[in-house]
Amino acid sequence: MVLAQEKVGDFVVLRVADDRVDSANHTALSDLLSSLVGAGDHKFVLDLSSVGFMDSSALAGLIPAVHVLPNEGCLLLAGLHPRMEQLFKLTKLDTIFNIYSSVDEALLS
Repeated sequence: MVLAQEKVGDFVVLRVADDRVDSANHTALSDLLSSLVGAGDHKFVLDLSSVGFMDSSALAGLIPAVHVLPNEGCLLLAGLHPRMEQLFKLTKLDTIFNIYSSVDEALLS
């Protein structure tokens, strides 16, 4: 999986460049998040604007990432395609994650 990271204020913006997040590559994202939390970062924006497909293992893999964050931490999702946003609503993951239309909107929250 191709991931880029950028520090913006208190947030680390993680940009997923792949168009698919699935069982073959989703662990790279959770490993990176765990590493960054271990290094002291606690606020993240995950830019999924390039992702057109996520399988169930990728969706399930996001949940533990939220649970390793300290109380003041957050994992915000940004740039979901309409089909992806519908998937988050159908699976009720929109009740776990705050979803924003863009990285800029998430950073302003």
